[in-house]
Amino acid sequence: MSTKEKSSIGLQRIWSEGQGVEKISLFARVIHVSRRALENLRRSRITSSLTVVTIAVALSVLSCFALLVGNCAESVQRESGEMMVMIFLRDATSLADVERIKGEIQDVTQGLSITHTDKGAALEAFRKMLGEDGAMLDGLEANNPLPASINVTIADPQRADQLFATISDRLAGSLGIDSIRYSRSGVQQLKKVLRIVEIGGSVGMCFLLVITGFIIANTIKLALYNHRMEIEIMELVGARRRSIYAPYLLEGLGQGIVGASIGIAFVFSVYVLVTNSVAKSELLQMVFPTFQFLSLSALACILGAGAVVGMGGSFLAVRRFLSEL
Repeated sequence: MSTKEKSSIGLQRIWSEGQGVEKISLFARVIHVSRRALENLRRSRITSSLTVVTIAVALSVLSCFALLVGNCAESVQRESGEMMVMIFLRDATSLADVERIKGEIQDVTQGLSITHTDKGAALEAFRKMLGEDGAMLDGLEANNPLPASINVTIADPQRADQLFATISDRLAGSLGIDSIRYSRSGVQQLKKVLRIVEIGGSVGMCFLLVITGFIIANTIKLALYNHRMEIEIMELVGARRRSIYAPYLLEGLGQGIVGASIGIAFVFSVYVLVTNSVAKSELLQMVFPTFQFLSLSALACILGAGAVVGMGGSFLAVRRFLSEL
């Protein structure tokens, strides 16, 4: 029998024996892939740590941005839900004039809250707003520069514009009035600024995550050179690409979740520091009456972003590595 015939018989024999081998279950495959991923992490501790740190830094910035913008949006929304028309009075205005002015707008302010703030109360409110810096106002009681005012609080934002115009027309030329101001314009400007910050920040964060993915891809690619022989053997024996990708994708998933968790822990420490600062400052309490932590949906998005970036970086690294073999 020739060598060629012997080889043919040997291959047929191996093939026939392979047909009788029981296929491994899905659970066994998952266990096998998980073990390989853990082994890769153990053998590449430095590169794995660098990947986790990179993801943690990127998502820490993202989380802090989301925390700040979320609370600013909540504060602006709260302010926009309650508008105020402020009628500033001249110093010579008497209490009788105040009642007269209230009477002139009584019919258009039915059901609304109308309060009178004298000069002393205005100075005291400003002192409380400054908090620890309120001492700089000491000595102004005798020559108080702040004006008295009549404040009309409007709960319905849809009604606010028309009411402001009506009050302005009704009190035009009225004695004792210095000026009339409307809080909605400031809120609208804040909304525009906040919108710009949200769009610009979102674009910047997406760019940062993409850059992070490429950094992770290059970092993991360096680690893959330690597994070059293993990957080449898998390709030679006909292993499917998904079998080669699976452990590294799982590795990237774990690194992404760990990095995102570190980022969330960091932003929680920032939240605690800011909360303590808000509690000590009257001014910050006016800006952020309730400073809240990220919602569960936001935390889930951050964890998801870490997982996607980690797996995406691993996929790019393995793909580029295989193309070079």
